[in-house]
Amino acid sequence: MPYDYEDTLESWHVAVTYGTAGDEEWEDEEDRDSRAPAAGTEVGHLILWRLRDYTGDNRWEAADAESGDLEVIVSAVLGRSGRTGYSPVFEKAVTHPVGDLLILDRVSLDKAWRGFGLGPALAGEAIRRLSGGCCAVAVFPGMGEYPEDREEVTEAYRRQAKKKIAALWENIGFQPFRRGVWLLDTALRGPEELMLARRAELRALGAAFQRSGPSESDLADAMAVAEGDTKVSARPRTT
Repeated sequence: MPYDYEDTLESWHVAVTYGTAGDEEWEDEEDRDSRAPAAGTEVGHLILWRLRDYTGDNRWEAADAESGDLEVIVSAVLGRSGRTGYSPVFEKAVTHPVGDLLILDRVSLDKAWRGFGLGPALAGEAIRRLSGGCCAVAVFPGMGEYPEDREEVTEAYRRQAKKKIAALWENIGFQPFRRGVWLLDTALRGPEELMLARRAELRALGAAFQRSGPSESDLADAMAVAEGDTKVSARPRTT
């Protein structure tokens, strides 16, 4: 990011790994089941940004200098100048509209780990750790990948895909705001309760797959995350 904005727009990389490298418990699991990834193997990552309040910089310019997606989100929540506080419509939408804004930019999982609802659950864990001091979390749901045959990507296809993606974020407490942006109000109890529900669902699904026996081994491997087999670690991104 431009050096001038490093105090205003702070980037975080969250690694999702299978267990922890060097942990004897995970090394023992590798010995028992050769299908399991090596302990510490990264199976996905998330990118989040913290837009800091009152640094003196133009926050819209900071976001626009980084990416179009960030500009869309920041334009929806800020006042017209980008230097002053949040917009009146944002202040009405959030319980306590004072503090920083956390932006969920990217969620990526290896193909073997997709399709189980892990993305939102892992995003919720990252948000829980990084949202302290933030009045809200914002996301702009969109398609991360496209079919090999790009002719399949019609406008109807896009609408349906965005609808499915938005439903996933709703499962951890995001609500539609405006201009395609969704918000999670960090002052509410609801998102925390939803997160606990997602954890319970993953544990139950993982246990069910693990009981199903060798014929479901691939699914059991993927769903092992429900039993705590993934670790989420966050660190600032450097450029």
